Amino acid sequence: MSWCVEYWNIPKKREGSHAQMSEQLKFVKPEPKDIYRRYFDKYESATRFAQSMFDSGNYYSQVIKE
Repeated sequence: MSWCVEYWNIPKKREGSHAQMSEQLKFVKPEPKDIYRRYFDKYESATRFAQSMFDSGNYYSQVIKE
């Protein structure tokens, strides 16, 4: 059994000044061609990688059982 981590860029909005309240971004899964994938043998490794990608602030991520 293997685990797949799918991750993709979080779209950035650059509107208004830094002092304005930013609008909450809606979750939108991108086109399949824009999704990166990485495979792992262990669930713990997959979740650690997915969390690190999300914590970077640049990516959404999800772990999928394959």
